[in-house]
This record gives sequence, structure tokens and C-alpha cells, in this order.
Amino acid sequence: MDSKTSLQFEDLPAPASQTSKCPGHKSWKDKRSKKRRILGKLAFSGLLLWAGARYLRFEVPMSFTLADVDWPIPSDMSVDHCEAWSDIGETDPEITDDFPYSADASFELPVSADTLFLISRSVHQKHRVSSGGRVNYVQSDDVSDSIKVDITAFFWHDKFLDGAKACLLKRGDDETGVGIFTKWEDEGHRRRHRHSDHHKLRFDVTVTFPRTEDDSPLAISRFLTDLEIFSQNFADLSHVAFGGLYLKSALSGIHAESLFAGNASITTSLGAVRIQSLVASEARITSTLGPIDGTYNASKLTLTTSNAGINVDVNLFHDSDDADAPATLRLSTSNGAINGTLNLLSLSTNTDSSSAAAKFDLAAHTSHARLGLAVLSAPPAAHIALRAHTALGPASVSLPATYEGAFHASTSLSSVNVTAREGIEDPSGAGRARRVEWDAVTRGVSKGRVGWDEEGLRRGEVVVGTSLAPVELVF
Repeated sequence: MDSKTSLQFEDLPAPASQTSKCPGHKSWKDKRSKKRRILGKLAFSGLLLWAGARYLRFEVPMSFTLADVDWPIPSDMSVDHCEAWSDIGETDPEITDDFPYSADASFELPVSADTLFLISRSVHQKHRVSSGGRVNYVQSDDVSDSIKVDITAFFWHDKFLDGAKACLLKRGDDETGVGIFTKWEDEGHRRRHRHSDHHKLRFDVTVTFPRTEDDSPLAISRFLTDLEIFSQNFADLSHVAFGGLYLKSALSGIHAESLFAGNASITTSLGAVRIQSLVASEARITSTLGPIDGTYNASKLTLTTSNAGINVDVNLFHDSDDADAPATLRLSTSNGAINGTLNLLSLSTNTDSSSAAAKFDLAAHTSHARLGLAVLSAPPAAHIALRAHTALGPASVSLPATYEGAFHASTSLSSVNVTAREGIEDPSGAGRARRVEWDAVTRGVSKGRVGWDEEGLRRGEVVVGTSLAPVELVF
């Protein structure tokens, strides 16, 4: 059998040398050299363009037009009229160096209206124009039956102002307010640095409440806002009494010095809620990714956020007119600490009857963060139910000497420290000795009862818990 013969490279034809190539034929080395030169020029040109756009901020002209859609006016509202922009001109560089031009519009709203409102809406198709701003609420010394709404629009180009309207709106029989509307369509392609301020439209709004002739609090039946990228800032409005106050900012915070309302609802996302003083019978504060701070006075109070902290002072009132319904407090977040200082108060002076005793229902919940509640005061013989829980963070609760009832503190894989203060005098002045009874004391659980008499031992309940972190309870 014949053996196979291995392929010998020397038997193959030799490649043509550079001296034997055909006329007009360029070698692969020449092609590669030319390609390198072309790519080098392209890369250098691209670098120049990038540097110009990034640092020199070169701009290719673009065209913006009004979007071919209706103005984004809510379907349940009608337009009374849209105010023409006035005083169009250059801005004062000492006041603002952000925008070279500004324009104004003003409205007046009747104090006596059943509902007053301020809203904003936008329609931006493939837009690069962003609109937002701030609203400032103040009270003047002038006596009037109208609320003034002054709007200043700041802009870089006239076309941007053409895409903005401020209108007086009506809804129902006796509801009126102001709406700020924008709509844009981008006809070109992005050519500028994306953080350019030249493609912004900003509104500064001032809402001015008048004084009353006898200097009594100004009564506003209902006031609501529904704003997009607008921060809201309230000065001291302690002389304005809102029957209902409903505030909403989608992407900015809400700050206030002093607010007074029958019912209040404040909602925002990606912004903080900071109120130095809010007085309301019932209040609900909701934020997303924003902290909640301040002092709150209410009979029913709910504070909710996420991935942010709650740091508040709360004065919670039990209403004697509805003795069976407890005053309620809800504090809820996640991945954020809760720090609360509480005063539990009663509007009733009668503590002799159990039916007249103040009732409080308190709950606080977070996770992956610290929880701390300090109840500084509570009425004698009050029925207090308190639940405080976190996970992977320490929990600490302190109670006043007037607290009576069961207590339960627990954790896992950490310590529990429950302290009954000694030398506490009877808050009723009757000279009674405080009783503390222990049901269980272990590494992870401490529970029992405390009271000034047999009935007091069964009056309230406090439960504090966490996991993988210590718990402290002091009363």
C-alpha cells in the first residue's frame, strides 16, 4: 500500500514579488497606509468636533415649533381667557444671570370661590426644551377680596415663549384657577451639549393672599395645586385658614414656614417636604425618594416616603368630640431613618371617666435604618397603642411616666434593653406607687406591664421590634 505523501510548502508557487506585480496594481501595504491616513484625518476631525461641542459649545441652528396637538388643558376645565405675555424684554443681570429675557402675566382670583387652584401641564414631543420653576406663596398687608397670581417667564429664545400659555380656568359652578401650559416639538436633531441652559423655560410664580379688614384669619374654602417641575415655598401664612389644602409637585420639593388647614394633603416625588409648622385636623404627607421634616399638629397624621428619612416633631391631639375614635399617627419609610418627638394631647379635661380618656394609635415602620421615637408627654389614663418596627437597624422608644399598659421589646441575634425609671412620682398627684411586672426577660425578648393601679396595667400596649440590631425601651 502506498504511503501518503505530506504536503510540501516548497512545492507551491512562490508569491509574486513587488518587482513582478501587474501595472496599476497597488500592494496591500500601500492600501493599508492610505487607509491609516484617512482614518487618522477622520479621527482628528471628530476630535475637533467633539471638543468644540464639549468645551466651545458650538451650535448648529435648530428649529422648534409648537407641537401639532391641542394645548394640554384638562378635559374637565374650560378656559376663560389666556393672558398675553407683557413686559417682554431683557432681564436684569443683577437679579438673574440664567436667562437673558423675561415676560409677565398676571391674574386675580376671588377669595370667596369654593375652590381655587394652580396647575401646570406640558406636551413635549421629542423635546429638548424643559420647563419648570418655583411658586412662592406670601401674604401682603393690603386688604382685598382677590388673590393675585403673578407669573414671570424666563427664556432664551422667543420661540420658546410662543410655546407657553398662562390661562384663567373654570371648573364647575364655583371653581377657578390659573394654568401654565407648554407644548413643543423638536424638528431637528440634538446638536448641542445636552446640559445647555439655552433650552430651558423657567417660570417664577408669586401667589399673594390679601389681609382681612379686621385682621382676622383669611378664610379660603379649598386651595389645590397640581404642578410638574415646580418647587413650592410658603411664607408665614398663619393668618390664612384653609378649609382644605391639597398640594402636589411632581418632581420638586414643598417647603413652608406656617400653614393652617382643616384638612391637608401634600404630595411630591424626588423632593423634600419641610414644614416648620402645620396645623390641621387631618394631614397626609407623601413623598417618593424625598425626606419629610418639620413640626406637625394634627389629630390624624400620616407621613409616608421611601428611601429617605423622616425627622419630625408631632403634637397629636385626641378630639373629645369623637371620644371613641383615637388620634392616629403613621410614620412609614424604607431605607431611611425615623426620628420622632411626640407630644400626645387631649382636648378634654375630664379624666375621671374611662369613656373620656384620650386614645392614641401610633405606628412607625422602616427597614435597614434606625428608628427612634420619644414620647415626651401623654394625658393621665390615656389608652396608647404603639407599634414601632425596623429591620437591620436599632430601635429605640421612650415613654412618659403617664404611660400604663403592656410592653414588648424584641430582636434577633442582638440585645434588648428595657429600663423602668426609678423615683417617678404619681402624675395624678394621688401618691400612688408605680407597679412594674415582668413576664419574660431573655436575650432577645423583654415583656411585661407597667401601671399606677390594677386597671392601668391593662390599659395600653407598646410593641418595639427589630432584627440583627439592638432594641431599647425606656419608661
